[in-house]
Amino acid sequence: MLQIAVCDDDNITCLQIENMLKEISKDIFEIIEVEIFLSGEDLCKFLSENNHFDIILLDIELHKLNGVEVGKIIREKMNDEITQIVYISAKESYAMDLFQIRPLNFLIKPIEYDKLFDVIKMATKLIEKSNQCFEFKNGNSIYRIPFQDIIYFESDRRKVNIISKGEIQSCYGKLSEVQKQLYNQDFITIHKSFLVNYKHVIEYQYEYVKMSDDKILPISQNNRKSVRNQLLHRKQRMK
Repeated sequence: MLQIAVCDDDNITCLQIENMLKEISKDIFEIIEVEIFLSGEDLCKFLSENNHFDIILLDIELHKLNGVEVGKIIREKMNDEITQIVYISAKESYAMDLFQIRPLNFLIKPIEYDKLFDVIKMATKLIEKSNQCFEFKNGNSIYRIPFQDIIYFESDRRKVNIISKGEIQSCYGKLSEVQKQLYNQDFITIHKSFLVNYKHVIEYQYEYVKMSDDKILPISQNNRKSVRNQLLHRKQRMK
């Protein structure tokens, strides 16, 4: 089951999207529950009460608290890197402004059924993938950390440090061995010592990235072109 929020101050737009989601539910054989919010304030209040959505379809041009501000609250204040945010707008000029919020996609009004369908299918795959875990052994114990919670991996001599939300764990091995478990996951090699989770990158510069824990990590000269291309590829999803 998918829980989806539609947040737009135009009630007609909300109802149109809700009706499309009902049709998509039939086409993908997935139950979809939809909640409608007519303001960013109402959405944020609902989320602050320990409620959760898999996907939020979020209008940018909201009154008072706009969609960009709502996205920052979700990512930064609520520390939610899991919910897939899809922005909707009548304008096409926001892509770069949204980089720090890491939305899944950007849809132009009026919303077309086929494009919304593709976004929901993509989100479904990512949600399924986000339930996967990185598994490692430390001593006689086996540990599992959801990929979505891992901020980055750090090579430390014969060990690999796993930096996740609120803690650091370690296992013996090499980053090259870690990569074998990361097939189809959103991790990028930025340096021989760092493998970062794209979903936790909040700022990108040519020589470094800033992560969601405020750690600044260097991009090695040999990896700068590759990192830039991978980040640009992901940003294309927003256009």
